[in-house]
Amino acid sequence: MKALVLAAGYAVRLRPLTLNTPKPLLPVGGRPMIDYVVEKIDELDEVDSIYVVINHRFLDQFRAWLGKAPTSKHVRLIDDGSTSDENRLGAIGDMSLVVERENIAEDLLVVGGDNLFTFSLRDFVSSYREKGTSVVLHSCGDVALASRFSNVEMDSSGRIIHFQEKPENPKSDLVAICVYLFEPSALRLLRTYLDDGENPDAPGHFIEWLYKRIAVYGKPMGGEWFDIGNAEAYHKANRFFGGAP
Repeated sequence: MKALVLAAGYAVRLRPLTLNTPKPLLPVGGRPMIDYVVEKIDELDEVDSIYVVINHRFLDQFRAWLGKAPTSKHVRLIDDGSTSDENRLGAIGDMSLVVERENIAEDLLVVGGDNLFTFSLRDFVSSYREKGTSVVLHSCGDVALASRFSNVEMDSSGRIIHFQEKPENPKSDLVAICVYLFEPSALRLLRTYLDDGENPDAPGHFIEWLYKRIAVYGKPMGGEWFDIGNAEAYHKANRFFGGAP
């Protein structure tokens, strides 16, 4: 199994914090945010390599981080060549780039570099082995809050039967977070998705398209989860992990 950390965005909603520092390298509890993601992946014996897709603008900063990355696994930076928010490839474009450039034909774990969580990924991997292409789900505790994320419904087997990115009227408080496991057959559909002119940005758009074509399963996970999309969420995560109040 390979792992891919999405870290190529420009985080315009977090400016000025992200004008000169990429969001995954912002300090949370005194450490780069991405450290927490990499440590969760490091717990998985199945993963032998971690790819971190980044933009060209912050290449030097990620190179400096790479020398101190908290993992025993092989980590490789993939520069997507973009230099600004205007010419970015988008998360799905970056996923396709890495899969094609690195000829990935194995199972692929994809994690957003700005998704911090306290649960172990081991149960998610076990569920994936049983069912196939899967998404981590989380109960956000408030149906209204679900409108900010990807709202999900499942059948009794755990198969996703409804998936909507940022719905106006969510049907529940169950949302998908940016932690996915893809079978090789699902990865091959990335190029079809992009060639059809679909949205190349938020990964949830790909899942919204994918579940209508193949079986995609949801795996609810407990614990804490922080999606660092704005300054409020960033400061909340920083406090939780022992940073400044």
